[in-house]
Amino acid sequence: MQAALALCRFAHFLSAMIAFGASAYVSLLAPIALRRPLWRSSRSLVLAAALVALVSAAFWVAMESAEMAGEWSGAWDPDTVEGVLFDTAFGRVWQVRLLLCAILIGAVAVRSETLRGPRTGLAALVLASLGLTGHAVMQTGAIGALHRGADALHLLCAGAWIGGLPPFALCLRACASGELRGEAVTAMRRYSRYGHFFVGFVIVSGMTNVALTIGGPPFPLSSPYRALLATKMAIVASLAALALLNRYVIVARWGLSATALRALQTTSVIEIALGAVIVALVSVFGLLDPA
Repeated sequence: MQAALALCRFAHFLSAMIAFGASAYVSLLAPIALRRPLWRSSRSLVLAAALVALVSAAFWVAMESAEMAGEWSGAWDPDTVEGVLFDTAFGRVWQVRLLLCAILIGAVAVRSETLRGPRTGLAALVLASLGLTGHAVMQTGAIGALHRGADALHLLCAGAWIGGLPPFALCLRACASGELRGEAVTAMRRYSRYGHFFVGFVIVSGMTNVALTIGGPPFPLSSPYRALLATKMAIVASLAALALLNRYVIVARWGLSATALRALQTTSVIEIALGAVIVALVSVFGLLDPA
């Protein structure tokens, strides 16, 4: 049951990050001339991510219902599911989140340039509202509000960073083909520039969350939670190092030559894979006792 819930959490976290990060990249970082073609290339990914977010959110409710009942039958028992949705704080948050996911699917499905901003805003709400669940809800008052706010900021910055990698890769392909090269370079430079802030806020908000959850660094590694948390921190540091390598070594040395583009394509794939590993770790240790 715990394994199924962790898998559901992984699908939901990752899909919400991709939906927000890709939407924000197109809406906020791409030059006007690039937005339409980049959105055409990214739309299927964002729509798939929004659909996975909705389905995984529904399955998450079912898994919580099974946990509450102590048996698998609780996942489809109407009374148990109703109890989770209407009699728990988790369920009340989830009602809103399910609605947001459904609206996001509609906004992405509609082919309208005027919905570019609302799509990004909806995706941001879907992702940030995850900060209202998890270990942050165990605290109340000002500390609880700070924890939930830091968690939401952490999710949004991580989503902008990791979720922005697929459209960044599409811009690399545009550079290689020569199509809209200038606009693609501008979008990539903006992503690199703002990426400094994404990384910085991910680290600061993450440290805040760790301090509020366990009171300090996860050392010694005396529990599975601490061990997985330390692993996540090490991989985040590796991701940050890769981003710095891209910006200050590869691009600084070769510019955007064919050699640099191939290297950036390789490091982008590695970053996406490491990002998925981080989300998998969070999906697992978020279910553990933070002792």
